Amino acid sequence: MELPQLISMEVSRNGRCDCYYRILANRSVRYITVKAGALNAEVLDDMPLDFQSILPPLPYNEYTWNSACITRDSSSGQLEATLSLAELPGVETIWHPHIIDSLDIERTKRLTLLAQECKYRTESSPKIAVAKMARFHWEVQYMEAETRMYQVLEGQGIAPEFLGHVHEAGRVIGFLLEKVVDGRNAESPDLEICKATLRRFHALGFVHGDCNKYNFIIRPDGRVVLIDFDHSKPCTDPALMEAEIASLEEQLAEITGRGGGLMPFGEGDIDGEEPGI
Repeated sequence: MELPQLISMEVSRNGRCDCYYRILANRSVRYITVKAGALNAEVLDDMPLDFQSILPPLPYNEYTWNSACITRDSSSGQLEATLSLAELPGVETIWHPHIIDSLDIERTKRLTLLAQECKYRTESSPKIAVAKMARFHWEVQYMEAETRMYQVLEGQGIAPEFLGHVHEAGRVIGFLLEKVVDGRNAESPDLEICKATLRRFHALGFVHGDCNKYNFIIRPDGRVVLIDFDHSKPCTDPALMEAEIASLEEQLAEITGRGGGLMPFGEGDIDGEEPGI
């Protein structure tokens, strides 16, 4: 059996809130919840490097469970694990013919908590793309909303090419996108072409909701690509659309890095400060 590997975490640094971990073992992902107070802050800091020694023994070679809840018995003081085979939520909007196994995706660079530049297996040879996936159940709603938006944008030439859905043990948890090769962030001189692309998006009946400069990628041929539709929503109010257009001048002049997240063209990596892996 391969050694279990910690692949994601969402933790409380002081141990006062529940902590969440994703562990890969035998090509199966297990979800571990450490209840508040079960581990102190010092031990929680050691979890990424020594979780197997810290947690009670778990039967990673058995497939009768996918979730474990870790508590500390108030009488004995010992850690206890309650195992269950939970029905985990998944994206329900499945519209693209290609569905890729998350275990066939190899991360080459982390872009945000949910997005990564990656290689994925094809029938011919590995290809480079950007994967965006929910780590934990509460993030599936964001993948659902964005998957629906990419369905609307299919063939419009506004967004990166949608390459397929990503599944984990059969449930869809995200999607795979074209990596915009040699793209760059929009800057102030790109204002007019960004306005034109945003107006095309508005014409479909939506506002973007997050028009920071990092969500506008300029291809080498000058075409503009919009990304990150987490906050997009239907809109029929011309005033709201014009307000979004008007905000672009200030957004493109931004120099603080605010909003810099999904940058699949090598212009930033935010490893280190995020609370997850």
